[in-house]
Amino acid sequence: MKYFRKISILFISLLYPLFHFGQERINWVSFEQLDSLLVAAPRETLIFIHTDWCAYCRKMEQEIFTKLDIITAINTNYYAVSLDAESVQEITFDQSVWKSKSNKKRTGQYHALALTLLNGKQMVFPSILRFDREFRLKNIQQKYLNSKELGVFLE
Repeated sequence: MKYFRKISILFISLLYPLFHFGQERINWVSFEQLDSLLVAAPRETLIFIHTDWCAYCRKMEQEIFTKLDIITAINTNYYAVSLDAESVQEITFDQSVWKSKSNKKRTGQYHALALTLLNGKQMVFPSILRFDREFRLKNIQQKYLNSKELGVFLE
């Protein structure tokens, strides 16, 4: 019995790190949270605008936003927000309420906030917007970025 206990403790201590391997994730925040975060502790903001049907958006979410160096860079230096451009959700941000034109999600029917953030630019997915501490647009990329390109974009 005493060997069983020692072996169990050894086994658990050896395998414990494996259970947490690969579980690091980007700390995505909502626009409502972003409002208060920018007031409390200003930081640069990264907004990822995507759609459900965009294959390159999903590829970035699954392959690029899961790389440890990208996760660390984003979580350390930015507030990250993910916005579905075709969302029908009501969003409160910057002392305004942003609504979709439709109550039903439709391809090509874009959320008012997505249109405003892209400031008249063509809707291209994925779009990644980088804002400074005062929430002024600093840079924008409207294409799939591999990890190296995203790393350069984040610098």
